[in-house]
Amino acid sequence: MNIALKGLLIGAAVAAVLIIFEYLAITREVAERSKRVAKKVEWDSNQISRMRSMMTFGFGITVGGAVLAWWVWG
Repeated sequence: MNIALKGLLIGAAVAAVLIIFEYLAITREVAERSKRVAKKVEWDSNQISRMRSMMTFGFGITVGGAVLAWWVWG
């Protein structure tokens, strides 16, 4: 398997784990806030921005992992 592809897959796995943990943290925060105000609460703009930035960071980690693996071991 090509070394850049290995780096891409490792970076994608790390990104997926980070995105999943951030999603779980945000949903837990929304559930706590919903319980506090005793009604259904949607994601606010801050939480949407956090998730969008984490997804952008995850994409960067994926591409960066491929480039770094190619540069170091390729």
